[in-house]
Amino acid sequence: MEVETTGYDDDTKPDAELLDKAKRRFKLVQQVEDRQRKEEKDDLRFQVPREQWDEDARRQRLGEAIDGVPTPARPVLSIPKLDQPIQLVLNQERGAKLGVSIHPLSPMASVTTATILEGIYRRIERDSQAHIARSWAFDRAVKCGRGAYRVLVVYDEESDNPSDQVITIDRILHQDSVYFDPAATMPDNSDAEWAFVTSWVPLATFKRDFPDSQFNEDALEFADLVREQPEWVRGEGETEAVLVAEYYCKKHTYEDVGEGAHKRKKDVVTVDWCKLTGYEVLEKQELNGKYIPLITVIGKELQPFDDRRRWTGIIGPAKDAQRLYNYAASSAVEVAALEPKAPYVGYAESIEGYEDEWQQSNIRNFPMLRINPIVKNGVLLPPPVRSQVDVGRLGPSMQLLQQADQFIQITTQTYDPGLGRESSRDKSGKAIVALQQQGEAGSSHYMHNLADVSMHYEARVILDLIPKIYDRPGRLARTLNEEGESEEILLNAPFYNDPETKRPVALQPGQGPPMPPPGMPVGPGEPPPGMEGQPPPAPPKVKHYDLSKGIYSVAISIGKQRQTALQESADEIGQILQSNPQLMPLLGPIYFENRDFPGAKAIAELMKKLREKQFPGLGGEEEDGQPTPEAMRTQIEQMGQEMEMMGEKLKGAIQALETDQVKTQATLQKTEMDNAAMLQKAEMDNQTKLALAEMTAEFKEVAETVKAALAGRKIEHDTEEKDKDREHDALKTLAAPSLEFRGSNSEPLRNPPGGREL
Repeated sequence: MEVETTGYDDDTKPDAELLDKAKRRFKLVQQVEDRQRKEEKDDLRFQVPREQWDEDARRQRLGEAIDGVPTPARPVLSIPKLDQPIQLVLNQERGAKLGVSIHPLSPMASVTTATILEGIYRRIERDSQAHIARSWAFDRAVKCGRGAYRVLVVYDEESDNPSDQVITIDRILHQDSVYFDPAATMPDNSDAEWAFVTSWVPLATFKRDFPDSQFNEDALEFADLVREQPEWVRGEGETEAVLVAEYYCKKHTYEDVGEGAHKRKKDVVTVDWCKLTGYEVLEKQELNGKYIPLITVIGKELQPFDDRRRWTGIIGPAKDAQRLYNYAASSAVEVAALEPKAPYVGYAESIEGYEDEWQQSNIRNFPMLRINPIVKNGVLLPPPVRSQVDVGRLGPSMQLLQQADQFIQITTQTYDPGLGRESSRDKSGKAIVALQQQGEAGSSHYMHNLADVSMHYEARVILDLIPKIYDRPGRLARTLNEEGESEEILLNAPFYNDPETKRPVALQPGQGPPMPPPGMPVGPGEPPPGMEGQPPPAPPKVKHYDLSKGIYSVAISIGKQRQTALQESADEIGQILQSNPQLMPLLGPIYFENRDFPGAKAIAELMKKLREKQFPGLGGEEEDGQPTPEAMRTQIEQMGQEMEMMGEKLKGAIQALETDQVKTQATLQKTEMDNAAMLQKAEMDNQTKLALAEMTAEFKEVAETVKAALAGRKIEHDTEEKDKDREHDALKTLAAPSLEFRGSNSEPLRNPPGGREL
């Protein structure tokens, strides 16, 4: 493997060369940024109302002697009109919740470990009060264009292991003491090769903290050092101070990676740190991470048009408008103040003997002003009268005040509605909302720069440090979830949570998960009393969070403050429950968790138990059996989708039911009509059948009678026939053969079929 190095090498370069290189770089950055830093300082001076006036203008207005004659002082008013627009932007940051989301990027990374990293990050933010450092740097960036804070690694005084360290996010009081490599081009200075953080330390404190320094040598004359290098030492007597600089410098090591056509050089970056003065190196070491842990916060960076880079905030563009407002206000007060101080015009003889009273009449309230009666040519002269002041001069000053106020609103992008004032020009609600939105949009880039530039780089620095600082196997760490609840875990070693104490317990090498408590069988056998038919409890699950594996990415979100978010969440869920009360068993625990009245948490816990009984196993669970917030959110979204689908199905069912109901009603009516017709037909059939039965019975009776009559008639007929046959036979014998008997119609009388003809 071929290795190439650049930068400072502790083993081969002496401190003298390191010191010389650092001093040359420090002088370079001072020269490059001299003008920008003077502009920033002037903008910050404008925070103090008294400093808003030019010194020459102030001195002229405070009164002076001209040719030995003193001139009265004139008003010098300073109205801090810029404070409110600045505070509106600063309060946006204080009222926002800046969240860091960590996502797995490589195959070795996992979602569970990403969640643990987020919890550690939140713990770092809370323990080090990161919001103070960010707000302080944001304040400077909003006012003059640039700010900075830092990420430090310090020893963990609360740990049982003296070697444990923690990461902190600290503020820098004097942010103008931070210098970055002027060759850097990224807005967050992530590509800077070196940087400085300086501070002036009183000489007595310096000698106490660094007893081996050469400043403790008696032969070293401090006054000579002040003359030789005033940029590194200053003052005399009690004000003697030494400039101590922290110097960060990147070191690049190039390694050959890959094979064949894919062979390339990989840049492995480390950061060297040292503390030095202008005369010696006090301390030095190699840092754990690969980033310079100084976080830049920018307000507004201007497009370069020459060899300079420029940053500005709210104050710079609005300074002239603020000065105009102060001048107009002072002039208006000056004109108005002259009204009760206008001089009197009268005859000198009238005030003889009372000159002292009249000379003090404009500055003292006398009960009366005495005069002498003067008569000339028999005419009593009038008393002294006050001369009229030209109040018309007040008009231009008032117009200037209004115009200056408009200039300030334009330069700060903050208008009357955003300032809580009603404008006479903008009466409609749409106009007011539009101006409010315009004001917010005009200053929103400050918040986005903090999130997208500063915090994104901060997250990269901390995410790079966590696996190196929290690297001891079995180290106890405390994480925070999004709700601010703390959890204890062990890092870089397998562990389980004790079922009783819920605290993590490390597993020794080769040790498996613990068995259930005695009396709770895990195999065949008689279960303890009361446990019949229930499976034995499973042993606690083993967890292992190895922070050294995997690559993770970060994303920054701008949300609302926790109290505001909780209130909005409770309002939204409350509206859902109001329109759909049947969802209370599902959403009730979440709703009461977001409320802050006494007893809300207890109600939430009771509703969780009720929900578990009604919907057992609802939601995903972590390894310790507790539902995760992500799983709950996913379940709620799924339930919402299911409810929407059920609602659509219900609408369809209702429509189908309405259609089927119409069809059913028509069918019922037809059935009723058919049944009525069938009943009517059946009734008619029955009547017909009854009539036929009666007729049949009567017919049968008549038929029987006829039959009986016919039967009697036949018998008589047969008897008659027989008698006739006998008579015929007798006559035949006696009569001639030609004799023919005929009926009444002269037709031959014939016998019935089968008989013989007579």
